[in-house]
Formats: sequence, C-alpha cells, structure tokens
Amino acid sequence: MTEPKKPANKTKRPAGNTQRPKRKRPAEHAAPAGAKTRRTAPKHTAPAAPRKPRKQRPAWQRGLQRAGSILLTTTLSFLLILVITCTIVGTTLVVYVLGFMEGTSEVSIKEMEMSYSTFIYAEDKDGEIVTLHQVPSSIKRIPIEASEIPQHVRDAFTYAEDERFYEHEGVDYKRTAAAMANMVLHFWSANQGGSTITQQLVKNITGDNATNAERKIREIFRAMQMEKTYTKEEILTAYLNYIGFGGSANGIEMASIKYFGKHTNELTVAEAACLAAIPKNPEKLNPFAYYVDDETGERVNYGHEKNRERQEYVLYQMYSNGAISYDEYQAALAEHIIFTDSEEYKELHPEEDEDTQIEPDKPTSWVVDAAINEFSEVLMDKYGISKKEARSRVNRGGYQIYTTVDLEMQEYVEGRYQDMNNLLAGMATVQNTAHWRDLNGDGVASEDEAQFLQSGFCAINYSGEILATVGAIGEKTASLCTSYAYEPQQPGSTIKPVTTYGYALSTDYIHWGTPLRDYPPIKNPATGKLWPTNYSSGGGMSYTGSMKNVYYALQKSYNTIPALLCKELGRIEIYNFATNNLGLELVQNDQDYAPLSVGALTYGVSITNLVNAYMVYGNGGYYSKAHIISKVESGDGTLVYSGGTDYNQAVDEETSTVMNKLLQNVVKQGTATAAKITASDGTKIPIAGKTGTTSDWCDLTFVGLCPDFVSGMWIGYEQNYQIQGHGRLKSAGIWKNIIGDYIKEHYDGNDFFVSDSVIEAPMCTASGNIAGSSCPKGITGYWKSTNAPKCTGHGGGSSSTPVTTKPAADN
Repeated sequence: MTEPKKPANKTKRPAGNTQRPKRKRPAEHAAPAGAKTRRTAPKHTAPAAPRKPRKQRPAWQRGLQRAGSILLTTTLSFLLILVITCTIVGTTLVVYVLGFMEGTSEVSIKEMEMSYSTFIYAEDKDGEIVTLHQVPSSIKRIPIEASEIPQHVRDAFTYAEDERFYEHEGVDYKRTAAAMANMVLHFWSANQGGSTITQQLVKNITGDNATNAERKIREIFRAMQMEKTYTKEEILTAYLNYIGFGGSANGIEMASIKYFGKHTNELTVAEAACLAAIPKNPEKLNPFAYYVDDETGERVNYGHEKNRERQEYVLYQMYSNGAISYDEYQAALAEHIIFTDSEEYKELHPEEDEDTQIEPDKPTSWVVDAAINEFSEVLMDKYGISKKEARSRVNRGGYQIYTTVDLEMQEYVEGRYQDMNNLLAGMATVQNTAHWRDLNGDGVASEDEAQFLQSGFCAINYSGEILATVGAIGEKTASLCTSYAYEPQQPGSTIKPVTTYGYALSTDYIHWGTPLRDYPPIKNPATGKLWPTNYSSGGGMSYTGSMKNVYYALQKSYNTIPALLCKELGRIEIYNFATNNLGLELVQNDQDYAPLSVGALTYGVSITNLVNAYMVYGNGGYYSKAHIISKVESGDGTLVYSGGTDYNQAVDEETSTVMNKLLQNVVKQGTATAAKITASDGTKIPIAGKTGTTSDWCDLTFVGLCPDFVSGMWIGYEQNYQIQGHGRLKSAGIWKNIIGDYIKEHYDGNDFFVSDSVIEAPMCTASGNIAGSSCPKGITGYWKSTNAPKCTGHGGGSSSTPVTTKPAADN
C-alpha cells in the first residue's frame, strides 16, 4: 500500500526571492473611502561619529579584581558547602539522637528497691508486726519517707550538689558547659562536676558508668524523662535514700545512724552539712576514712579533717543561698559534733541496744531459712535463674517478706527441740538410741564417732500456712543449713491415706466397712514369693487370708490391703491422685506398688510435703501448697508475691470427713493410741493421725491432725542406719512429746469439719455395711452419701447386699 501524496502548496515563492510576501491589510483596517494618504519621505541621517577607545586599567587593578572575584566565589562556594554539610550532619545527628532516645530505656525510681536490704517479718500474738531478720547485704539501706527528711537536710544536699535543682528540668546546661570547658581549658584546678542530682540518681540506679559520650547522652535523656515522671520531692527523696556515704552505708538514714547514732529527722544543721559533704567522694570524705600506717599497722583517721573542709563549703553554700541565716551559719561552724566512733559517744550511750545491730555472722533461724528458700524458688521459677542468683536477688532486692509463722508455737517447738531427750521422754534416752561407731579403729566407740537421732517437724494450718518449722535437734549454728523438715525421707505407712486409701475412698471403691482380703496380692515371678506381708506384734511378717474391713485394715496399718487397692485401681491413677490432687512430690519411678502401697519411695518426701497432703482431711477437702510466706512487697510497697493463691478443692468434703473419721479411729484404738490428748477439763481432744515405719526401722514418721492445724515429725539418723532401741519408740508418742502440751493449752473446744451429708451409723459386723435393725452391730462408722450400702441380710433370712466394686486395669 502506497503512502498518499501530500497536498501541494497553494502559494509558491518566486525562485530566489527569500523575502516573505507582504500581507494585505484586512478590510477593517483599510483607509476610508475618499481619504487622502500621506507619503512619508525617507529620512536621511548623518553618519555616526567614531567611538573613543576605552582607557585600559592598570594590570594590578585587573589582577586584584580577578583575585577578589575568585575569593568571593570560593568563599560563597565554601559557605554553601558548609551549609549543606551542616544540614546533612545536623539531620544525621537528629536522626541518631531520635533513634538513641527511642532505644534508651526509661528509669524508674522503683528500681531503687533492688539495692535496699530485705527484711523478714512475722506477726506476734497481739497482731503486731515484728522484724525477724534483715537479710545481710554488702549494701545497707533503710528507706525513709520525704516527711522524715527535715528542710535543712534537703538544703544541705541541694546547695552542695545542685544549687539550681529546683530550676532545671533534669540537666543544668550552664553547669554542664562549664564542666566541659574546664576539661579543655582548665579554669579550675579540679574537675567540676556537671551532673545534677537527677543525673546522679539516674547513674546510680542504672549503674551505667561508661566513660563515653553515649553514656552522657543516655544520662541526659533519662534525667529529662525522670523529671517529667516524678516530682522534685520524689527525686530528692530517692536520691537521699540511694547515695553512698562510705563503706557499706547507703542512704541518709543508714548514714545518720552510722556516724551519729540518730535518725535523719534528728540531725542538726552541722550534722546535715557533714553528711552532705560525703557524696562527692564517699570513700575519702566520710568521717571514718582512714589509712593503715605501713610501719605500725595502725589505722590512721584522716576522714575527720577532710570531711570538715567539705562541710565548711556546704555550710557556706547554704548561707549564701539564704537557706540559713548568718547566726545559724556561725553556730553550725562552731558546733561540736560527736561521732559514734568516739569515746565520748560510747560514754554517753552505755545502754546501746546490741539487739538492734545487724549481725551478719549470727545464724539465721529455721523460719528465716524457710522464707528465703521459698522466695528463692519463686524467683527461680519466675525468671528461670539459678538458685545462687535467686538468693543474690533476695539479698539485695529490698523486699519486705511477711511470714505466716505463729511465733508462740515456733518458740515452743524450738524449745522442745533443744534436747532430743524431750522427744524421747517416757520411751528412751539419747544414749540408748545412739548408733555407736569406732571410725578411727582405736577400739573405742566415742561420742564424736557416734550418730545420734535427728528430727524435723512442721505444723500447717488448714489454709496451707506454715505455723512452725524446726529442722534439727539442738541449737542452730549455721545459716541456710540442712533442715530435716524439708529433707526427703521415707514415709512408711503414712503414705497410705494419701495414696491408695484416699483414691479408693474418693472414687467410692471402698467405704468404712468394705471387707477386703488380707492376702498378698502380688507374686514375684522369679521367686514365687508373695508380696507384701504385714508386720506382726513379734516383729515378723504375716497375713491371715481372712476378710478385713477397711477401717480395721487402716487401724492396724496392714500392708496387704493397700497393695490390693493399688492392683485393683491402677498405679497410674493412684499416682496422679497423690501428686495432682494432694501435691505429693513423687518421681516417675514411684508409679509402682511398693512406693504407693507401703511408702518405699525412690527418694522420699519431706515431712513438710507429707503434712501438707494431709491437710485435705481436716478442712473439708481443700488444698494449698504449704507456704511460710504470706506476701512479699518491693521497696515501694508493690505486691510482688502472694502465698496461698492456689487454695482449691482437692477432694470432696464427704471423702475428707470419712477419711478424718478413719484416722481418728487409728488414734482411738489403732497404731497411734500414744497420740491421744486430754484437755485440762478431762475433755478428749479430737486427734486424727497415722504412723509410719520403714521395713528396716531406719525411719519413724507420724502425721497428726487436731481441729486447728495438722503437724508431723520425722526421726532417724543422718545416715541410713537402723534405729537403736526402736522397739521402745512410738512415733505417735514422739509427736505428742513435741506438740501435745501446746495443743492441750490452746484447745478451745473446736472440732473438725464434718460434712452434713455424711451418714453416721453402726456397722454390721457381718457385712460391713450400715447395720439394719436386726444386724449384729459393731463400731459406729461413717459413710459417704454416694456409697452407703445398708445391710438387708438379717432378720429376713436374706443375705447381705454385696459391696459393688468396679474393675480396673492393672497399670
């Protein structure tokens, strides 16, 4: 397809003519008809006169002009580059600073709590809070409120350390600039501090001591943020509570006590100035600073003189800023200050109460040990840290730990534990129960080589609060030492109510009178030997093969019946009941017949843990993990931890009531009759309990319940030896020797919780069920409403109703 031809131009210019043709005037611009036109003659101009040549400037002028032009251009270019560079640098700096600000964490005054001393408290019988212990720490502080700091004390520190404190917003730029200039130009002989009180507080709280620009920028930002968050009074109070005053004394209150033996609110102007002189260089300006003479080895005090020089400066600052008058200034300069290290002070205070002094070398009590260990475990779980780190946090954490201990009971039990003879009274003595050994082979078994019985005790109320804990016999000689109240031991038969019997009763597999065969249910496939058998009165092993009612099997502490229940109901189910419902601290290897039936555990359980499991049988079925801490607060009063928050229904109230009655029967006419207690008026105090003895007689255990609390004890040697003279010892009697008189003195007539729906009735001796009108009646029993079969086999000639059981696989 060919391209169409372009149309030809209508007007063609003559060849060679390059001028544009004249356009005709439009009609509207034409001259009117008849008008005359005027022709203008061409103008003739004279030729222009020749121009005069310009006078040329000298060469030096031209060079100067050229140089000036170059210089101006260069200067302008430099200024332009400088502006661009500054803009780039400034923008980069702004971006950096903004990013730095975003990455700089805010500092909270609450962080100060991490350096206060930790205190442990208890409540006395009058409801007053008493201090049990101050946890030793390398840093000692006693925090005080703003209202306890007099105005002249505040003035002394502000005018000494930061005279524009009430004017700036965290940073004193004038002071900072002067300090920086002095670093370069050395206007003053010594470096001038540029940090404000707020900056000093930030630095101390964070521990950020790096010597670089980034640290200073962080400090400035943090100080500015702190000023926005807190009032001046809060910042100054925190500062005075935090700063160091030499050695281990930190905070104004500790310093006041250390140097003057008085509280902050008792300080004079001169004493306040003395303390305000210290923070600039605490180790050199404190009044007790000294050096050791190389020749004599004696301490030589130089702190008094150095402190006095700085104190005079502080007083002048106070006077020049109008904080004190001229007369007050002169009086303070002339005041005679008495320091606590002076003989004059000691003469004036001969009655100084030594009990108020912190004694880091004095062993901590059993209560304090338990509280520290318990809170350390809380911190370990919360932060995933080691036990060592957790204890370190307790020491320096500034915590206020409130305990649940009953001081009266604790003191009473500790008194009983001063001598093992108190526990063995009426049965044996320390000497005839000792395990005598000749370790050095000299043919003589001395007391130094012998092992004597040890014991641990714990009492818990029915909320899970530990009321008393003692970990060994005799005077406590070390802090955080082994406590037999918390050491795992073999529980023997005390395991039965919290494993097999407890689970079987809670699932309605058994009731008060359920008849079960006294026969070893397990045969060893290798030897053909039957297991387990029962202890006989002669010390041997036996079984009858006859049917025994549940109450009687527990009363006599048969081994065959719990083993049968374990086989019938399943080891895993019983293990889960004991660990999940009752909090027993068992291990996986304990999911077997021997551990669950007769208490032959892999490692054992502590008496505290065992007593804790029994609490459900005295309060209607509720459980809370045993705790000696009621609450923990931080230095500012914030709640950090609260004990007993896991209080829950572990077993139903009917199971709790029936098991309690079964355990009372053990005390009334079973293996624990030695635990019976009679009140002063002859009233029999309701006591429930269970004995425990290991097969080799290495351990004796008893758990006893009274209406107000549950308690238990373990007794045995440090090493696993058979107890000498064990035939004379009764674990229930030992328990009664420990706590029996205390229960008797404090009994107020209370009884255990009893479920309204539990049925109390005579038991038919033939069937084990609730006796009918014609049944042979035996012991009064207690039945859950969900498992209360009535006997119908007497009087009408019919047989008794068989006990309905459900099969369970052997796990």
